[in-house]
Amino acid sequence: METIDLLLTHGVIVTQDDQRRIIQDGALAIRGDRIVALGSTAEIAAQYIAAETLDVAGSAVFPGLINTHIHLFQTGVKGLGEDMPVQDWVEVVTAPTAIHINPEEMYLFCLTGCLEQIHCGVTSLIEMSYAAHSFSLHEANIKAMTDSGLRSRYTTIISDFGEEYGVLPELIKPIEQFLAEYRQLLDRYPVTDRLAVWLAIGAPWTITDEGLVAARAFSRQAGIPIVMHINENEVDNVLSQQRHGLNIVPYLAEVGFLGPDLLAIHCVISDETDIALFAKHDVKVSYNPVSNMYLGSGIAPILQMRDAGLTICLGTDGAGSNNSQDMIESLKIGALLQKVAAKDASVLDAQTVLDWATREAAKVMGLAGDIGSLEVGKKADLFVLAPNSAKIVPVHDPVTTLVYSAGEENVVTTIADGKILMKDRLIQHHDEAAILRQAQQAATALADRCGSNRKVTRRWRP
Repeated sequence: METIDLLLTHGVIVTQDDQRRIIQDGALAIRGDRIVALGSTAEIAAQYIAAETLDVAGSAVFPGLINTHIHLFQTGVKGLGEDMPVQDWVEVVTAPTAIHINPEEMYLFCLTGCLEQIHCGVTSLIEMSYAAHSFSLHEANIKAMTDSGLRSRYTTIISDFGEEYGVLPELIKPIEQFLAEYRQLLDRYPVTDRLAVWLAIGAPWTITDEGLVAARAFSRQAGIPIVMHINENEVDNVLSQQRHGLNIVPYLAEVGFLGPDLLAIHCVISDETDIALFAKHDVKVSYNPVSNMYLGSGIAPILQMRDAGLTICLGTDGAGSNNSQDMIESLKIGALLQKVAAKDASVLDAQTVLDWATREAAKVMGLAGDIGSLEVGKKADLFVLAPNSAKIVPVHDPVTTLVYSAGEENVVTTIADGKILMKDRLIQHHDEAAILRQAQQAATALADRCGSNRKVTRRWRP
């Protein structure tokens, strides 16, 4: 018998492989950071001796979810932005927070956000930080992601323009200063499967034409993907018409910005022309349904994008425009919102939504050969979903149960890179209770310091 590090037995293994196999009474063997075998419990248990065995009888084992859009620092502004249009919310809440936050607060809020991800079965994420007033903020954010155990892609927003549109001047810097920071980040954090630095632009109206071209050239020269909020609401097209006489997506196509390495966030206000241009250039789209609802942005035409052959993935957005960062919630709302738009319950099934959060998102991260499904040779990124609450019982199909019935309380174990990050709903490598107490204290102090506590209307204040 071969020795391994970890063995999961007697579970329902939802492989998400090409055949979407589901193995009843299944087992999964892990050595180091890789899956070395999976199959029936009888077969696998007879071949391997494990340093640790988890009996997950009655539970389902899924590939780790992949959150393709999040602003982790916004954990600190959760609950401050209710009922505000997105431009007002940015100006009053999130931008002042980004200006006044210090590295200790950045680390604490980002780590708290990562712990929430672990509780939701997320094992990989794409982070979009705001412009940093000191390099130590980048370091604190990245350290939090690294310490959490999650697989991460780090971006920080470039913004060299937009004061007349409400971008606070403290967040605006010359494009060369931003690119110099990116050069420093790339030197300090070389690409691995665990961490990589990508490039981000906040929105098309927060960057000059020259800055846009320079940032795109930099991303291509450095060989890194680029991320940008596009058409989250009508503002992108209105301002692009004023500046360029074109809607934003045709303008981006005209200047050569579109490409297969572009991850477009939101895309709520997208028409047939936009979708055709995205398809032509193989642009990837991150669908953030809960945030789009929260901010009243609308319903992204995701089914039309799917039918056009676009790669679709899911994100939560930041806690400031969601009030949580719950990927399981995003699975359900993402499906239901498209059914509402189509007035047809049959237009989207649970399997497709799960694909967006696993297999398709793995392609976006450039890691389709390593994550997104449970297969021999792939990374041991997974979570265990237990029927431990009335909400989830009875279970007739694990995939539909995850998408339509489950909540984070049903995620009992999360494993990333072969390491147990959470077991029996307890974070294994951090004192979560202490972190949450510190996060509450820091968030209250920061809201007072940056003024957002005085500018938002609330019925109750501590």
